[in-house]
Amino acid sequence: MKKRRIIIITTSLVGVVILYLGMIFIGGGIISGALFNPRINQEQMERIFVDDYDLLRIVVDYLADSEYMSVYFFSERDAGLMSVRSSGLGVQHISVNDEDVVNAIKSLRERGYGHISKNDNLISFLRWSMVGRGRGILYSIDNTPPDTSIFTFFTILEPLSRNGWFFYEEN
Repeated sequence: MKKRRIIIITTSLVGVVILYLGMIFIGGGIISGALFNPRINQEQMERIFVDDYDLLRIVVDYLADSEYMSVYFFSERDAGLMSVRSSGLGVQHISVNDEDVVNAIKSLRERGYGHISKNDNLISFLRWSMVGRGRGILYSIDNTPPDTSIFTFFTILEPLSRNGWFFYEEN
């Protein structure tokens, strides 16, 4: 009877451990993502914005003067390359020859920005993302907020402390 009880307890413990490990490996990505990548609110983003303003401004000035309407910097790519979408040519990878811009992008990545892009007159800096949602800092080259009736993916769009800069959430 005692051996049977030990076998049952051992089997139960092994089952619990297997279940626990399965939760870590399967669902743990979602759980750890929430723990290690907590959602940023507008107040927190304002503090981040103030701290990172000089770096953001270097990138904005470069992209605002760019001839390209659609530019992307992804975190997994070299900071010295930008992906450019041009009509008829598809996506091209163009070198960034300005060392200040390359260094600013590298610094922003180290500070947690995962994606920088320019679409028409909007330049966005994605700072937090999880399961199809993202939050970040948006700059409008013409200093006007984007029309949310056209850009329906913005679920939050609030001004930051400097003209033309916004906190955004996209879905």
